[in-house]
Amino acid sequence: MQFKTLIILLIALVIIVPVASYGAYNYMQPKLTIVKQGDNVTLWYYGYITIDGNPLVFDTNMASIANNNTSYPKAPDFTYHPPFTTLNDTVGSGSMIKGFDNGLIGMAKGQSGVITVLPSQGYGLENSSKITRHSINGTVPTYQTLNNTTFKAEFGVSPVQGETLKNPTYGWNVYVMSYNGWYVEIENEPVVHGQYYPYASVRGFSIVAENITGVGNSSSISYYTIAVNGTILSNSSYVSGVSDGFYYLNGNSYLAGKTLYFYVEIATVKA
Repeated sequence: MQFKTLIILLIALVIIVPVASYGAYNYMQPKLTIVKQGDNVTLWYYGYITIDGNPLVFDTNMASIANNNTSYPKAPDFTYHPPFTTLNDTVGSGSMIKGFDNGLIGMAKGQSGVITVLPSQGYGLENSSKITRHSINGTVPTYQTLNNTTFKAEFGVSPVQGETLKNPTYGWNVYVMSYNGWYVEIENEPVVHGQYYPYASVRGFSIVAENITGVGNSSSISYYTIAVNGTILSNSSYVSGVSDGFYYLNGNSYLAGKTLYFYVEIATVKA
């Protein structure tokens, strides 16, 4: 009897002890707070895109990311906006782009990860009609005759004989030779090999006057454009590509048509 009793006790221990240990293990594990639709979430994040294979941060609420341009180079449209505090988001409320909210669902408090947002759930697809192709190389007459309406549209002011203006297209000086009330005679005045910046402080887009050929009214200026992919211009367009002797000006929103990546750290989750 004693031997049988011992066997029964051993079998009971084999069954009961692991079960009890498993229950104690589960009891001691913290319950994860999972993000679901309608929850209020606070989080840290930085968003980035890739241009020519390079990750560029376009937005963040993390001071360490905003202040580090070496490890985290910035996209042309990046805006530095302290103070740096957690982002509050009610998931599904529409305050954030759809792909961002969808990526948060299923994450947990204290968790971090990267959310990938395709254009269809981000800032939309590009409108191809807003993208224009331009030759890097070109020529323009040294002397031009413009009507009054065209001059005002191009230069933004009425012509005054004898004044010198900046050419808004090429960046070099233009001298108003004459104006009779209807037509304006102008002279383009670049310096050969001079580099000009039509968009003021924008350094990623410039015009270089390569040569001046011909004589008098038949002379013309040969130039080439230096355009850096991703450069945002001051006329609400940006350079979206440079290849095969052409550059492309894009009038879409800078983030339209781009896949977005968001690194997020979930701070709090409240139902």
